[in-house]
Amino acid sequence: MTAIDSLQDERNQKDILTRSSGVRLQSLVYIRWLAVLGQTFAIILVHWGMGYSLPLVPVFLLVAASALVNILIAISQPSTMRLTDGGAILYLFYDALQLTGLLYLTGGLSNPFSLLFLVPVTISATNLSLKGTIFLGLTTIAAITFLGLYHEPFPLPESELQLSKTYIFAIWSALVLGTLFLSGYAWRISSDSRRMTDALTVARMALAREQQLSVVGGIAAAAAHELGTPLNTILLVSEELSREFPDGSEHAEDAKLLYTQAKKCAEVLAQLSTAPTHNRFLKQDAHHNYLPLQSLVSLVAEKYSDRGATLSINTMGDMDDQPRLFATPELLHGLGNLVSNAAEFAKEQVTITLIWTDTVVDVIIEDDGPGFSDEILDRLGEPYTSSRAGHGGMGLGVFISEMLIRHSGGNISFSNASRGGARVKVEWPRKRLEKENPYL
Repeated sequence: MTAIDSLQDERNQKDILTRSSGVRLQSLVYIRWLAVLGQTFAIILVHWGMGYSLPLVPVFLLVAASALVNILIAISQPSTMRLTDGGAILYLFYDALQLTGLLYLTGGLSNPFSLLFLVPVTISATNLSLKGTIFLGLTTIAAITFLGLYHEPFPLPESELQLSKTYIFAIWSALVLGTLFLSGYAWRISSDSRRMTDALTVARMALAREQQLSVVGGIAAAAAHELGTPLNTILLVSEELSREFPDGSEHAEDAKLLYTQAKKCAEVLAQLSTAPTHNRFLKQDAHHNYLPLQSLVSLVAEKYSDRGATLSINTMGDMDDQPRLFATPELLHGLGNLVSNAAEFAKEQVTITLIWTDTVVDVIIEDDGPGFSDEILDRLGEPYTSSRAGHGGMGLGVFISEMLIRHSGGNISFSNASRGGARVKVEWPRKRLEKENPYL
């Protein structure tokens, strides 16, 4: 993998982290409860404590609406829920509208609490996307402008201070500039902080996966070493038995079959015990390993055609423009594990669909088996997570496939088909898959 591919892989992992982040719903609920309590206290203090007349019914209705929304959210949503970017924007948008309504009834921008307009946009700039922050910023500026032009009179006696239009314009300018500056500053600082945090997280993820692969390789090497001696004994005994039994007898055939299968196991263990070299997998003549996509997938499927399920390959694309690629170990074993897994769990049929365009190449593997269990679907690809419940698998096949596919430049996703059965989709950028050197 080149340095460019490594950077692309880091960007993909960062995108996953960004998509999975969000604002904790309980945090926004707590902030709104504080706002409700503060608004209620301010209304009581101004109306009864200071003797200023407020339109109590509409004002308390707006405050009660926020409290009711909070109660409904607490009942219907779990406290640990994290809002998506759009959900959090909608939540803060409502808060801005509710504050606009309160200020409209209590003097507009002449009300000192107009400063609270900065709260929603600051929360957005600190935690949400740039688009969401821009939307809330424009909403805030529009609300400030509206209140500067239209509002109910501030409940002050005529003998007390009356604010001029020039001063109201100055307040409008201060709030607009404060919204722009504070949101921009908060966004810049939090964006730098998020980039640093995501970079450290991606580095830890990459290191953890490398360590997991190293552990799996160590287990394989140790297993090859431990199994070598008993396997050699089985080879020796089965060879002697095949000589002792009369030719053509049932026992002679069994002994010969035992010998050939044990010899295959010995060859596999020998490969595990030696350093991997490209020459072991690819022939020197390019036409032996530089294949059309359908031919490569057919080679993989043929290897697992004796699992009991019927394997069929469908193509969706211009056959004259079919991708050609090297049959690298990553592709052969990565796709092979996925096809093997599908054939093992399928009832009757495994369907492999090949789709290609000028930019993307997709391989979709579907079976008619029980599908992936819901409780581990999101954790597929982690080592020692079994892909199907009740079959006793260790989950290393899926883990190894994902690592090999990612090493080849692709991405893999798991789901259950709408008609039942498992669905695995592998997607590559076509330029990444069609390359002159398969190991760059």
